[in-house]
Amino acid sequence: MTFINPADMAGRVLIGLLALALPFGSIAQDRTGFMLGAGIMRYNGDVGKLKNRFVSPAKVLRLYGKAGITYRLTGHLEGSLNYMHGSVEDADSLSDNDDQVIRNQSFQSSIDELSLQLDMYLFHLLDGRKVNPFFTAGAGMLWFNPQAYLGGNWFDLQPLGTEGQNLADPIYADPYKLREYTFLLGAGVSFQLAPSWRLRFESAYHMTTTDYLDDVSTIYPDLTQLAQQPFGPLAVQLSNRRLETSAPEAGRSRGNPDSNDSFLHFGLSVIFNPSGWIKGNGRSRSGYPNRGRGRMGKSQRCPAFDS
Repeated sequence: MTFINPADMAGRVLIGLLALALPFGSIAQDRTGFMLGAGIMRYNGDVGKLKNRFVSPAKVLRLYGKAGITYRLTGHLEGSLNYMHGSVEDADSLSDNDDQVIRNQSFQSSIDELSLQLDMYLFHLLDGRKVNPFFTAGAGMLWFNPQAYLGGNWFDLQPLGTEGQNLADPIYADPYKLREYTFLLGAGVSFQLAPSWRLRFESAYHMTTTDYLDDVSTIYPDLTQLAQQPFGPLAVQLSNRRLETSAPEAGRSRGNPDSNDSFLHFGLSVIFNPSGWIKGNGRSRSGYPNRGRGRMGKSQRCPAFDS
C-alpha cells in the first residue's frame, strides 16, 4: 500500500512560498507583508454530527499552522497567498445520534491548503487605526488523506475503496481524488501593534468540492466482493465497523452524498511589513500618513494614500 506523506508535500509548498517571497517583496516593499499564524480546525461532515452533547474540545479540535505573503492592493483591500497545514478528526462514538454511534465510523485526515484570499478592511490601512475589522473570501487547492485506526496502526482509506470504488459495478462511485478545491468565507479583526507589525484574529469557513474528507459518503458495498479485492480483508474491516453482529446489506446507506464536507478554522496571525510604512511620500515618522489642514480647516491627505 502506498502511503502519502503530507509533511513532504507541506515542505515543498512552504519552500515555494519562500521562493516567491524574495522577488515579490523586492518589487513593492511598502505594500508587501509576510504572515505566520496558528490556531484550531473543526471538521463538518458525515462522521460525528454532534449537536446536543458536550464533548471535550481536545477530541474534535486539531491544530494548524499557516504561512503567507500579503500585498496591499488599495487602502481597504489586501490580497494574500496562503499555505495552511493541519488535520481534522472525528468519530461516531462522540455523536448524540444513536444510529451513528452504532455505525461506529472514525477517521483522521491531513489538511494542506494553498489559497488566494482577498481581505476587505473596514478602515483605510494607512489611517493608523489600532483596530480594523475585515472580511475575507478566497479559493484554493486542498490536499487531504483520510485514515482509520485499527489494531494499533493508521491505514490510508482511499486505496481500499471502502464504498466499492474499486469494484467493477456502476452502482458504486469512482475512486475519489485526494486533491480538490476549497472556497472560504470569513471575518476577523486586525490590531496595528507598530508600523511594521499587525496581529490578526480570524475565522473562516472552508467549503470543499469533496464528500470524502472522512471517507464516508454513499453506500456499503457487497462485502463478499470487496473481500476479493487487493487488501480485501482490511477493506472489509474498515468499511463495516458497525456495532452489530450482522453485516449491512449491499446498497445500505453509509453516508450522505448530498452535501460535501467542510471545515472551520479559528486562530491568529502576525503580519510583518519589512519596511514598515516607508517614511516620506506623505507618511509621518510614526509610519502613518501625514495630515495637513487646508484653508477651510478641512483635513487633507496626499491622494497617493487613497489607493
